[in-house]
Amino acid sequence: MERAALADWNNECGIRSRPLEPFGIEIDGDLAAPMDAEMQQSLITMFRETGLIVARNQRLDMDQQIALMALLGPVVRRTDCIGYVSSEGGYCLTREKLGFRADYAFGPYPLQGLSLYAFDLNDDTSSTRFANAERACLGLPAPLRTVLDTHNVEMVSAAADDIVIMRACEERDPAVVLREERPSIVHNPRSGRTCIGVNEMHAAQLVGMSWRDSRDILNMVYDFLYAPENILEHVWRKGDIVIWDNVTVHHARGSLPAVGRRVLQRVCTGEKGLYEMFPDQFPGTAPFYVPGDSSPA
Repeated sequence: MERAALADWNNECGIRSRPLEPFGIEIDGDLAAPMDAEMQQSLITMFRETGLIVARNQRLDMDQQIALMALLGPVVRRTDCIGYVSSEGGYCLTREKLGFRADYAFGPYPLQGLSLYAFDLNDDTSSTRFANAERACLGLPAPLRTVLDTHNVEMVSAAADDIVIMRACEERDPAVVLREERPSIVHNPRSGRTCIGVNEMHAAQLVGMSWRDSRDILNMVYDFLYAPENILEHVWRKGDIVIWDNVTVHHARGSLPAVGRRVLQRVCTGEKGLYEMFPDQFPGTAPFYVPGDSSPA
């Protein structure tokens, strides 16, 4: 669970904030209320410097959440990037555990920023875990860093039955839907800093290495990336919102069958949505989000 530092709340440019451990920042205030230019810049700076923002006791409809995220980057106004993550009905792709990932890291345009707002759920019954890929990159032993610097990685979106049961690197030649070769160490243009670019859900194999050697190297990297001291766990309560940089921070989720109703409102920033990146894979296009068309049953 995330822990606030012992320091008192800071109040800069009208936004009360305090650091979280081991990373991130918590802010206090009504994010649906108008912000002047100074407050907006303060929020942008916090996002760039920390990679993750938590705020509690919010009341945000979808359009208000879109307006908030538009301060931090271009909102992808397709329904694959604006919508709901739910334990119920047509919004539920799976109720099983989801490993650490960066959304759309298997494509040419990974998402830039993500936000989840606790629209409706039972308090304290579910959580999302976050790992800081920038902190882990700084702590990588030199031999591992050298391997990642000199080998790209094949990032894949596995077939639905495989996405939750194991790390992608554990299966030789996994059945995949989408794939993209990417650098294993990536530069985050928003922070200006480098991050580990592999993640356990999508990194299938380091290019130019045998499958077995690649698997062993990736698992050693994950020992640092997903070490307990590099994990922040947010336990959800209704009205919470978490906003994070999709390059700096990876996220994971536990299984949902025991948590009851859990509906999170999702808005993402980036250059392109899934259907725009892979038009040959998806007939037609994902529809645009229509303002006001927001609430799940």
